[in-house]
Amino acid sequence: MSTKSQYQQKLSDEEKHQYNKELLPVLDNVQVYKDTFDLLVFVYRTSTVMNREYRFTLAEEMKRTLQQLLTSIYEARRHQPPRTRWLEEAMHWCYEAKVLYRTMDELNLLKNSRCAVYIRYLATISKQLTAWHKYELKKDKDSHDKETPADGT
Repeated sequence: MSTKSQYQQKLSDEEKHQYNKELLPVLDNVQVYKDTFDLLVFVYRTSTVMNREYRFTLAEEMKRTLQQLLTSIYEARRHQPPRTRWLEEAMHWCYEAKVLYRTMDELNLLKNSRCAVYIRYLATISKQLTAWHKYELKKDKDSHDKETPADGT
């Protein structure tokens, strides 16, 4: 008769979902975070079929880049305005992911169906980050204009 410790017992799907909600409650409604996370999971699942040489170089770098992108989005959401610094960092990581994708595509490491998934996710993430960044810039400008008197005194 073997008894499992509390750490070895399997969690139900509901318990996992609850744990994940408690872990990152700030990001419940941030679609760009969800899309980036979905792309990261997709990369993890599909990189196993890549040639070993590229799986441990390009694929690993893509995973790290997407993890950095997720971290930047999390920081942007967590911090008080101005958030532009974090969003600019996230946009940098998104650009780096595009470069890595392009390299994988040029080396014919991805099937057409996988290319389509990468393209859709990267385009959506980039658009969302750009829109969020523009919104934050406008909000910062508006709040700065309200603080500055119109006559300049």
